[in-house]
Amino acid sequence: MNENPWERDPENPNGSPEKKPVEECPVPDRERQEVGAPAPTPTSAPYAYRWSYEAQAAYDRKESKQRQEKGTAVYAIVMSVAFLLCLSVLIVTLVLNGVFSGSSGLTTAEVAERVNPGTVLIYASGSTQSGYGTGFFIRSDGYIVTNYHVIESARTISVTLYSGAVREASAVWYSWADDLAILKIEGSGYPTLTIGNSDALQVGDIAIAVGNPAGNLAPWTTTQGIISAVDRVISVEENTAIVDMVMLQTDAQVNPGNSGGPLCNDRGEVIGIVTRKMSEYEGLGLAIPINEAMELINAYLTTGSTDHVTSKVSRVRPTMGIQAADIKEGDQILQNDPYVAPRDGVLVVGVTPGGAAEGILEPGDIILQMGGSDVFTLDQLRTKLYTYSSGQTVEIVVDRFGEQLTLQLRLGTARAS
Repeated sequence: MNENPWERDPENPNGSPEKKPVEECPVPDRERQEVGAPAPTPTSAPYAYRWSYEAQAAYDRKESKQRQEKGTAVYAIVMSVAFLLCLSVLIVTLVLNGVFSGSSGLTTAEVAERVNPGTVLIYASGSTQSGYGTGFFIRSDGYIVTNYHVIESARTISVTLYSGAVREASAVWYSWADDLAILKIEGSGYPTLTIGNSDALQVGDIAIAVGNPAGNLAPWTTTQGIISAVDRVISVEENTAIVDMVMLQTDAQVNPGNSGGPLCNDRGEVIGIVTRKMSEYEGLGLAIPINEAMELINAYLTTGSTDHVTSKVSRVRPTMGIQAADIKEGDQILQNDPYVAPRDGVLVVGVTPGGAAEGILEPGDIILQMGGSDVFTLDQLRTKLYTYSSGQTVEIVVDRFGEQLTLQLRLGTARAS
């Protein structure tokens, strides 16, 4: 038998196996171990660890998929919340603007049904003439709005209600320049119309007129059209004066008996007061914007006066009461006077007897400034003049044959020819 000498034990040369006692690994006494002493070295590994590339790759793929699924879910939640927020804002906007069918405009029939009871037929009788018009209730205690020209020079005014009842009325306030009047009848509980917002109107909006175009021959007639223009400035003759009025233009059919009646939107709200039509044209009706009218009306109803309110409905065209012409620097003013104009300006050729400039301006004066602004031409003077209203006082600087004067001129009212 071959022996491997490397396997012999020197202490046991015969090679007979000898059992040696197994030394036990001392168990450290955790309670007696000194603080700071090194931990005992374990004699064997507490667990076995085996690493596999395939297993690691599979694990990585699983983790990546889970992260992707989690990210997709978070993204979906965020986008859903953002979508719901945007949808909520859109719904609120549409509701406020009346786009949904539940809050959209009424039909013309529904507007007429709503507006007719608050509209009245007015008959005004004077010493020389009489006529019909329209009005509408703005307060349940008998206050009615109409046009001034409907009741101008009237001795008696009667109002026919939608029910057919007739009431005597009195004019409690009017403004000839604004063509507005307020009537009052006895009683209470009258149906009033809802006032809308004329500032929000746009060209193309629905316009519905309710009134009495032919007086008692065609009472409570309803016509429909659109708003053709806003802020239309119309120069009209009122009480022999020239007045510039800011109007709404509509193609809703109106006639003289519609004067003073309501022009409504598709919700049955009053947006204007029908005032006139351009008789030489078809489909060109005009109405006073309700916002501007209500400033005056509310001022009277709350304070009993409109003197403290500047009208936005109309402006009575002012006048200086002079005849004038352009003059250039160096031009001779009078044939028999050698004095020439020191610069370009407006030459006073004549002064109207009884006019605003009588006793203040003289023929030969050269107007150099108006209201603190230089004036070089008649067009500039006219443009500056129309920024003022009749009755206002304006400062005028003139050259009077070499002497420069500052004068105060109270503007008069331009009269129609």
